[in-house]
Amino acid sequence: MGTSNCLDLYFIRHGVTQYNLEKKYLGHTNEPLLHNHEDQFTALKKALAPIKFHYCYTSDLKRCVQTTQHLIKNQPICVDNRLRELNFGDWEGKTYNELKNDDHYRVWLDDMQSITPPNGEKLTQLQARVDVFFEDLLSLHDLENKSMLIVTHGGTIRACLLKFHISKSLWDMPVPHGSGYKLSLKRSKGEWICNSWSVVPIQEKEKQ
Repeated sequence: MGTSNCLDLYFIRHGVTQYNLEKKYLGHTNEPLLHNHEDQFTALKKALAPIKFHYCYTSDLKRCVQTTQHLIKNQPICVDNRLRELNFGDWEGKTYNELKNDDHYRVWLDDMQSITPPNGEKLTQLQARVDVFFEDLLSLHDLENKSMLIVTHGGTIRACLLKFHISKSLWDMPVPHGSGYKLSLKRSKGEWICNSWSVVPIQEKEKQ
């Protein structure tokens, strides 16, 4: 029997930017991808090539739009600012070493759920954005047996994993650049429930 009432979501983190290399906080700052790093997408493009994506969504920030353009060609892309990374406010572009003596920053590290970076967002606000995005997305008709690509940010993907009960905290799951997770959802009593997940691309074991 064929599978029915399923939806496959592929959450992919954008490629590397200069801020990422320099370990600077990068949220809403509109950094582009680094040039000459296209090889970071080789394994991912190979893994995604056989898949027909019925819907493609991306954060509106350059690094995600550019990553999406590397991964798929000649296909409509829906740009949505609700898929943005956490806004780090005044800490954007700064490193841990630059901030470590800031009392507000040290308190935030201990309680990111309720403390807000100056002129930024709390993690609860990021989670709320993600929740509203999925409320709208999963209310669409004709999602059964479809595949969907969502290119976004590390923090946003972690919020998605929390939403679908894959992880128990924001930091449980690693999300390297140019990789992500596939979640397979099944409709049960009118609600989409995740019944399996896997890393994308699958990491090959090193040869001995």
